[in-house]
Parts: sequence; C-alpha cells; structure tokens
Amino acid sequence: MTDVNAVLTAAHRLNEEKDEEALLVQIGLREQAIEADPERQNDPNLEVMYLETTMGPLDDIKRIGKRIANRWSKELHSIACGNENKDAKEREALLSSLNLGEAAVIAAVVAALISLGVGAAIAAPLAPLIVRKFIWPAKDELCLAWGEALEGNK
Repeated sequence: MTDVNAVLTAAHRLNEEKDEEALLVQIGLREQAIEADPERQNDPNLEVMYLETTMGPLDDIKRIGKRIANRWSKELHSIACGNENKDAKEREALLSSLNLGEAAVIAAVVAALISLGVGAAIAAPLAPLIVRKFIWPAKDELCLAWGEALEGNK
C-alpha cells in the first residue's frame, strides 16, 4: 500500500527544489530505474544517478519524462473536466483544492495519481510538474486552458 503522506512530502520537496526540466528528468530517470527493478516504484524518494554511458543522452531521459507527464496529465484532465460518475469524488477533491492554494492542489493531484495506479516514485515528481505546467497557471479557466495546453504539447 502506498504511503500517501510520504508521497506528498516528496512531491512538496521536489516542487521546491526542481524546475520543470529537472522534474521531467526525474520522471524519466525514475521510470528507467523502475523498468530495471519494479520493486522501486513505491519509493517516493527514489534517487537515481544519471549515467550517460548506460542511460543514454539526457534529452532522451527528458523525452521519457515528458511522454509520461503527458499521458498522466491527459488522464487527470479527463477526471477533472470529464463527466464520468466514477470520477466524481476525485473531480470534486481536485476542483475544491483550487481555492486552498498550490500545496492543496499538489495533494489532490497526488491522491488522484495514486488512485489511477501511478507508483509513488513517479507520482512524487509528476504531481508538482502537472500542477505547475497545466493546472496552476490556468486555475480560473482550468478545463479550457488545460485542454489547450495538452493539444500544444503533442
């Protein structure tokens, strides 16, 4: 079982420490580490040392991170802006958190990602990236702007 509080703590730390590019790299590095050892997927504080000789160019790692971020952002967009009854609880939590501040939105995104089956190691850097890139800048017109940002990210 995923320790949501540990993921939240890691997500808030990564939000403070990393810019968007660094979060993409973290997601890509963590994905490669999880592919090599799936047991690592539940470690929200997963530390992966970049080694170009075994991992390839850093731009490739970033592309992996971007692909993963786009995939899960689309899933979250469908929850937040869709009308499926099965997503009502997550939608309400996510949209209600917008009035509470960025930290609350990150917490709601972490919870939604975990409910979608995203491992802690990926959810921790992914939540602040999604909030920073898609949700927070457009919080007043969330669904419209998020959808447009997803289209532009292809």
